[in-house]
Amino acid sequence: MKKKKHLEGIRVIDLTTWLAGPFVSLNLAAMGAEVIKIERPKVGDPCRWNPPFAGPEGVSHVRKTDEDTSLLYLKRNRGKKSISLNLQSERGKEIFRLLVEKGDVVVENFAPGTMERLGFDYPQLKKINPKIIYCSISGYGQNGPYRDRAAFDLTIQGMSGIMGVTGFPDGPPTRCGAWIGDMIPALYGICGILAALASREKTGRGERIDISMQDSCFSLIMDEALDLHLSLGIPMRTGNRNPRLAPWNVYPAQDGHIAICVATNEQWTAFLEAIGREDLKEDPRFKNQEGRFKHSDDVEVIVKEWLKGVTKEAALKTLRAEKVPCGPIPEIPEVLKDPQIKFRGMVQELLHPTSGRTGLASAGFPIHFSELPGGFLSPAPFIGQHNREVYGGILDISDAEMEKLKSEGVI
Repeated sequence: MKKKKHLEGIRVIDLTTWLAGPFVSLNLAAMGAEVIKIERPKVGDPCRWNPPFAGPEGVSHVRKTDEDTSLLYLKRNRGKKSISLNLQSERGKEIFRLLVEKGDVVVENFAPGTMERLGFDYPQLKKINPKIIYCSISGYGQNGPYRDRAAFDLTIQGMSGIMGVTGFPDGPPTRCGAWIGDMIPALYGICGILAALASREKTGRGERIDISMQDSCFSLIMDEALDLHLSLGIPMRTGNRNPRLAPWNVYPAQDGHIAICVATNEQWTAFLEAIGREDLKEDPRFKNQEGRFKHSDDVEVIVKEWLKGVTKEAALKTLRAEKVPCGPIPEIPEVLKDPQIKFRGMVQELLHPTSGRTGLASAGFPIHFSELPGGFLSPAPFIGQHNREVYGGILDISDAEMEKLKSEGVI
């Protein structure tokens, strides 16, 4: 039987909450994995209770019905199956072991040591299923002096150096607007899981994956020669400017702002032709990248003088005619209407598991495959929505036993 998606047949046991972990399993689900999200009975993922909410009576910052669910949960858990299971109970632990026997991947983002205390560290899970791939995401990894520190996006952006390089030279360290402290580690987690799945095809063995949020974000800032910049006295926070290239900034036009990026000598020549400053082609200050960087303040003056009486659209049209890299800086309502993003199917309506359409926009799946599709085919589930399917269909637990487990608070 032909596969419908790339990861069809891969079963992921998802113990994650909040953002970093759920973003891993969200994308695995989009590529076809069967993601079984384990939630605490009645409580579920704590993200469920963060406003704003959507439900039968619309969207609100307060819960109006028992069916109301956080928009954050609805976005982060599309395409998954939810079961309720109390891992603190002995029977719950037995059921979890049965799931691991029939699983391929376990993902968790508990504080380090939690899984060991539950009796489910990697050596234990490996005994249950030698092929299991076990991925942990934590603030600082499973070892080291910061191992036991709590972490969220803001603390990680700070500790990794992201905030140290974000903002303007005369301003404070600044958080990146996107939740990259959570989402970048999640993407590394996906890479690790996919690599382990590929390796398992050859070796037949599973693997332990240890993702540190700090490691992941630190790896991003080190693309630049920050230690060299520091020794040369170049500010770590350069706003929208590039410490190596000019012009490279967001500039004010007559009716708003545009971004201009000139990376090569050819692009500089094209830029001068676009703005009618061919007289600067032989200026020794600007003959190469090093000179333009050294005299970047002079370059800034040239660009801003040209833009004083020019509208955004006129400037962009002129620059694009000469193939100078540039673009507008739209606000979020404009981004949601962007024809390219819409053409690529990136704006999708968020759905509620019981009340259906919400009228709210959410991001689609950004990977476009030529042979097998990817994407979110079902809304996020309500707590325990798939208990019968998973416990009855996969683990062969009878209806009577499920009722008993429910009455005992196990599921």
